[in-house]
Amino acid sequence: MTITTVLFDMDSTLNSIDEIEFSHKYFKMLHERFFSEFELQFFYESLTNITKNVMLSKSPRELAIKTFMKEMSKCYKKPQKKLYQDFKDFYANDYNQLEEFVRPAEGSQEAVQTCFDKGFNVVIATTPVFTEAAIMKRLTWSGMGAFTFKLVTHAENMHFSKPLGEYYTEILKKIKKKSFECIMVGNEFMGDVVSPTRIGIKTFYVPIRPDNEDLFISPELKRFSKIKPTYRGKLLDFTKIIKNDFQKLD
Repeated sequence: MTITTVLFDMDSTLNSIDEIEFSHKYFKMLHERFFSEFELQFFYESLTNITKNVMLSKSPRELAIKTFMKEMSKCYKKPQKKLYQDFKDFYANDYNQLEEFVRPAEGSQEAVQTCFDKGFNVVIATTPVFTEAAIMKRLTWSGMGAFTFKLVTHAENMHFSKPLGEYYTEILKKIKKKSFECIMVGNEFMGDVVSPTRIGIKTFYVPIRPDNEDLFISPELKRFSKIKPTYRGKLLDFTKIIKNDFQKLD
């Protein structure tokens, strides 16, 4: 087996993010800035549902950002172009206030640097429901600003999203690689282990709580109990097998 490409998830893999506080402030700021005519709870629930719909969309000719704006336009009765411009303005300015909730994960910079040192292609395979500007800022906050990646997925360059297998197929097509050449590193079992495994991509599972051996805490994941990650551990463990040229995965 010859690995040439490493795919990294971003949130809670390459960074440590306080997702509850991050989301709370994100929704609150966005609501106050552009959607204050709607009740806050309605806005929170509706935008959450829209995001889920975008993640599960299977429109091969429609970028995720287009699907997102169409769904939002339908829900909030606002023109798509105006919504898109509002979001661009939000990510250019207000979004900077969320940096306090994101920091590099332990071992993340060493893991990524080692991949580059060993000559691997490196892809940031993060859920593409944010614009490029938003993703790149969060990547910088995660300590990854100095790296030049083969590909960073975002809503403006992807048609499919995690947890769909089509998301990984689209990445492979963009970077011109075969599934057996790649390994996916991430913390979400469904999106970072099950989906890539189904199309032949090796996986390294980085659970948020490494001491918890139960991969199937969520009842809905029990039907995937036969699917196991190729390897699991902390990013420091991943760095070790990179340095060992993945011999342990053969």
